[in-house]
Amino acid sequence: MDDDDVSGPPLTDIWSNRGNKTVTDGSFDLPDLDFADVSIICLDPGDERSSIIYSFETFLENPFTFSLPTVVLQIILITIMSRLIYYILRPIKQPRVVCDIIAGILLSPRLIGHIYPKYVFVMYPQKEMAINRTLAAFGLMFYLFLIGVKMDPKIVLKSGKKALFIGLVSSVIPFSLVGTATYFLRKSIGASIARGKFLMFLVATLTITAFPVVSDILTELNLLNSELGRLAMSISMVHGILGWFFMALFTTLNQSQGGLVKAAWALGSVLLMVCVIVFCFRPWMLWIARRTPKGGRVSSLQLHAIVVSVIVMGLVSEMTGASFADGPLIMGLMVPDGPPLGTDLVERIGNMANEVIMPLVFTVAGAVVTPLLVLHLRKWMVLIMLVLMAYGSKLLATMGPALYCGISFRKSFILGLMMSFQGVIELITYMNFQNGSLLDDESYTLLVFTIIIITSVATPLVKSLYNPLGHDLVGRRDIQHLRPNAEIRVLACLLNEDHIPSILGLLEAACPTQETPMCVYVLHLVELTGRANSTLIAHKNKKGFINPSNMDRLHNAFIHYEQDKQGIVAVQPFTTISPFKTMHQDICSLAGDKSVAIIILPLPGKDASGGFSEQDQAFRTNIPHILSKAPCSVGLLVHMGLTVTVLSTPANFQHHIGLLFWGGPDDRESLSYAARMVRHTGVTLTVTRFLSSSSTISNGKEAQMDNEVIESFRKENSDNLRASMNEVFVNDMEQTISAIRNFSRVGYDLIMVGRRLSWNSILNDELEEWSEFPELGVVGDMIASSDFESEFLILVVQQGP
Repeated sequence: MDDDDVSGPPLTDIWSNRGNKTVTDGSFDLPDLDFADVSIICLDPGDERSSIIYSFETFLENPFTFSLPTVVLQIILITIMSRLIYYILRPIKQPRVVCDIIAGILLSPRLIGHIYPKYVFVMYPQKEMAINRTLAAFGLMFYLFLIGVKMDPKIVLKSGKKALFIGLVSSVIPFSLVGTATYFLRKSIGASIARGKFLMFLVATLTITAFPVVSDILTELNLLNSELGRLAMSISMVHGILGWFFMALFTTLNQSQGGLVKAAWALGSVLLMVCVIVFCFRPWMLWIARRTPKGGRVSSLQLHAIVVSVIVMGLVSEMTGASFADGPLIMGLMVPDGPPLGTDLVERIGNMANEVIMPLVFTVAGAVVTPLLVLHLRKWMVLIMLVLMAYGSKLLATMGPALYCGISFRKSFILGLMMSFQGVIELITYMNFQNGSLLDDESYTLLVFTIIIITSVATPLVKSLYNPLGHDLVGRRDIQHLRPNAEIRVLACLLNEDHIPSILGLLEAACPTQETPMCVYVLHLVELTGRANSTLIAHKNKKGFINPSNMDRLHNAFIHYEQDKQGIVAVQPFTTISPFKTMHQDICSLAGDKSVAIIILPLPGKDASGGFSEQDQAFRTNIPHILSKAPCSVGLLVHMGLTVTVLSTPANFQHHIGLLFWGGPDDRESLSYAARMVRHTGVTLTVTRFLSSSSTISNGKEAQMDNEVIESFRKENSDNLRASMNEVFVNDMEQTISAIRNFSRVGYDLIMVGRRLSWNSILNDELEEWSEFPELGVVGDMIASSDFESEFLILVVQQGP
């Protein structure tokens, strides 16, 4: 084909008005369409290629005269561009949604078309854009369906008075303020922006924060299960309730253009659709969830039926006068979040919908953006002022009630920034407005740039200003510095029931008595899958009443132990549902809030194949974060052997404990913990102190503290025949390693070691490079990596800061 013959229609707006509405006085009717509606495209019936979607013949001419190669290339380009921008902007903490919108703008025909005009006719012909818009609508349907699946509507009822109060104030005040300003400035608003009924919905979009947007960005920032993250999620859910109210109102007013009878029919149809979803679809979802075994997967037939139901409900929603996306969103809310059903749906549908089809939404959104608008901002000063007033008033309206509720100024400001996040939901809303002739291209462009600017500024500010573990942690404690008869507080973290006997044996060995009681905080660690909101559940209130919600056999085992000890041991059960990569925030925050002395973390053991399960491996990657950020001591508990430890009754409890001591803070903490254990009549303790006869290393302060702990231990147990101390002299590394391995073969029930090497250790840090379990330290790894036929436990202790 000769390039000189290449011609095409002038660059036109692919979202041209279907009704050919004219703007005279700035008054617009609400449109009966949304962004998925496609303008009528006239094709030449004489042109065979106008009706060909794809040809399996060899391309003799330009393949992009066909639809499928063009659409596939657009998907490839937007995906690569988005990933590239995200890679570039990730160091400055920019969220994924900002990078996606920027990618759509950079590929815009109105940007590249000025440089290379043929790009418009090759990549953005109206026929292909019609296909893009249809595919984007499908992706959006499933995206919102999965958003609904991950949401728990009950969180609004569980959020408490604080979240409800802040949510109402932070939405009502900005809406009232901006709405009033819009009313008085309505004559100054350009004729390119619709007035009348529409302004109310534009103001609502600017002042209401979307729950899915907050959830996605907080997840990227690893703040979803932080204190402010949970509060922001609850507040955004309150905003979501108001958003759904405006959605119903918009549908009613939209249909009222055809008369009150049509509006009544439309509203009744929407209510009927909601009733069908609630009373038919939800029981079906609950039935599937009950029939799916724990850890099992939903059958392919049921999955296909759910996918078809989502598509059908999108059609029904469109027929009732609502948006095609409203029905799937409501359906998603009716699906039980989390495993097994919610998790399976998110895993099996999410990748295709979010990573393959959803990028087309940003292609469609960026196609009508006019980047050169930035050269003519003066004519849009009124709209810019309204946007700044909306976000400024939302920030202040969030900070005010937060300060009233006792939240610090810094955290109130961060919470206000979180509630300023904008993203996909706002983008889709503006696309609907622009497609319905309620916004012209320039106004739409300005609002899209607003999403980018506000979110790109707020997100890195939140990340840099907010450290969920670094501000209000108090009561940093360890066992060594507790008073001899003080209550010891322990935080025991468990992934499953396998480590219950080991933890209970360790607690019993600590010798709780009436004079030295013990408080145990039991934290069940549950991975956040198939849901958007993380949760920290306290199963016992301040009055001691136990809430059976989410209680399981793991918690019941410790509750029974508390009852057996008859007031000597107090158990406080908790459950955290959060991502593994940020679970350390819940663990460390709870330890700081409760002023615990030590965190006990059972390390997952290897399975029959000699490796770790996917869940165990994900949890192990979190252990370095816990060790570095814990406000107290940490004990890593390792179970050696293939069988499960059998727990003896308290009356017959017998434990033979061996402790390796070189010196340093970790060994001192380990000895202090063992000194409490040996008070138990069923515990026998043997302390082996390693000394070097040829060491030239000296540290007077550390040596003095080591000697003080040793002398205190000897003095306290001078009459205790169950406590003994041996001293072993070693001259080199080989003797030390041999002594450690021989020590491990004595037959102890529990071996205790410090995690970090002491100042006088002959071993060096280079051995960590050969460690199989580096989180256990050099000595702990030597013992844990050895093969022994006997069953015993290893407790690796690290003293708190």
